[in-house]
Amino acid sequence: MKRSSLALTSAIAISLIGASPLEASDFKSPNANVEYLGVNGVFTLDTSVPNSLHDPRNPGRIVFERMERFSFYRDLSGNDPIAQNCTYSYQGALPDPFYYPEYQSSIWDLFELTSEDPTCSAFKYVALRAPHGDPIHMHVRYGGADTNFQELLGMSLAEPDALELNPWWSLYCAEGVTACD
Repeated sequence: MKRSSLALTSAIAISLIGASPLEASDFKSPNANVEYLGVNGVFTLDTSVPNSLHDPRNPGRIVFERMERFSFYRDLSGNDPIAQNCTYSYQGALPDPFYYPEYQSSIWDLFELTSEDPTCSAFKYVALRAPHGDPIHMHVRYGGADTNFQELLGMSLAEPDALELNPWWSLYCAEGVTACD
């Protein structure tokens, strides 16, 4: 399916994104029956995918604690913190405007920062495709106060551009796995 032929699907998804995530009650996380939606543990960048590995927007390591506390690190080993112990509240789930409904599991879980720590401010909004697949992997996007969930999900509609590394599709593996796509 070409990006330019997605007008109807995109319009529906974007209109849902414009609503409060909790109002989009028709959508639930594909991991709704998994403890903490599976957003618990350590995930590192997939080192086998150059676009994910070399995209400066992608932290090297993210530690999730019970889908409430996230820590972001520049490096894969977690020695160079960007923001630690940022607290979040779950805001609901919405479909990806490019891949849904063709891929019914293409749902983003949305988290909003609740902590006041200024080091966390670049990660005010976090959208992630909850851990899925075999081997387990996830996709993460984030933005500061100058963005919103609509923008983060709308990035799926960006025209492919290898120089800009768009659309933004970070790829994170469970800790210890180096290739998970």
